[in-house]
Amino acid sequence: MKKLEAVIFDFDGTIVDTEKVYYENMRDLTEEVLGTKLDKMDYIENVSGTNEETSRRYYNKRFGMSDEDYDKFEEEITRRIFENYHSAPVLPGIAEVMEYLHEIGVKMAVASNGKEEHIRTGLKRKGFEKYIGAIATREEVENPKPASDVYLLAANKLGVSIENSIAIEDSKPGAIGASKSGATLILQTNDITKHMDFSGVQYAYKDVDLLETIKRCSRKINNIEEFF
Repeated sequence: MKKLEAVIFDFDGTIVDTEKVYYENMRDLTEEVLGTKLDKMDYIENVSGTNEETSRRYYNKRFGMSDEDYDKFEEEITRRIFENYHSAPVLPGIAEVMEYLHEIGVKMAVASNGKEEHIRTGLKRKGFEKYIGAIATREEVENPKPASDVYLLAANKLGVSIENSIAIEDSKPGAIGASKSGATLILQTNDITKHMDFSGVQYAYKDVDLLETIKRCSRKINNIEEFF
């Protein structure tokens, strides 16, 4: 990379700590509806960072839940998560990084397996909407993460080269998608995704001081040095 054109963020678990919200609500409702405990590590390995379709298959396979019963389960879990979704805290370094990138003129986007409505609301409530130039979601692409489609779409919407972009991700599915896209990956895990096995995932940095890392990269760019 010789020119930093953009930084593309995942949303859930990267900008805001919603992965914990998802897990805790899924855990509680699973016990209420099925009378059994949701294994945390099994959930993290198979569901965290994916999408509703993957969650449905997981509950079909693990608990023998029918599609009809899962529809009711999904309706209730959506209601519960929505009640707590936007109270989830911003993850460390995110606000400072966005302000810094805005100051130096680097474009920003969100690439997510989530729903655009929730992302836009979340960005607005956190005061980040002024920084984000584009949002790409699974609703707009053929293949969600771990495919690279949403990252490529985000770069296209910004009018930048994905090879001149940094991607920031927290989960294995997202990290795989970001890496496949050609972006330079910074992997920032949280209390849920830190338990994931990231072997085989190509990333430049993992669990770093995000602001200082971005600053260091941008300074090297200004000196016309190749840093990755």
